[in-house]
Amino acid sequence: MNPSMKWLDDVRGTDSIREVARRVGMNQGTLNRQVNLDQLTYETVRDVSRAYGRPVLADLVQLGHLKATDLGTSAIENALRAATEEELVVELGRRLGISGSVLFDAPMSQAIGTAENVVHGRFGNDVGAPAENDQAVARPRDPDNGEDT
Repeated sequence: MNPSMKWLDDVRGTDSIREVARRVGMNQGTLNRQVNLDQLTYETVRDVSRAYGRPVLADLVQLGHLKATDLGTSAIENALRAATEEELVVELGRRLGISGSVLFDAPMSQAIGTAENVVHGRFGNDVGAPAENDQAVARPRDPDNGEDT
């Protein structure tokens, strides 16, 4: 099985080649020929990806029409954009030293308030620049020692 055929099989699920061709508005014979010769065009990959709600750029990279460096973003940016909200929250919890169950059972503001090494303050275009009334803390606030929560 060539890469084009494998990709199309993964994308189409139980749809027939005829249904794929119909959904993208192309001749079934043309689609069959491109798949069998492992020569899916850029336009075909784009149209199939869009028809099946897939990430067009990732599919173009997978099939060799683009290189990852052509996307103009780093691998980290791509990974962050591809991650689900749940995956991002779990990773934040891991970095902040908060267990997953605490993250999902409490508001994020409470979870952050219990973590170490959290910067509290306003964030805008000048992230990292100190502002007059912002505090940076290196530990959780402790109400028993007179610190506000």
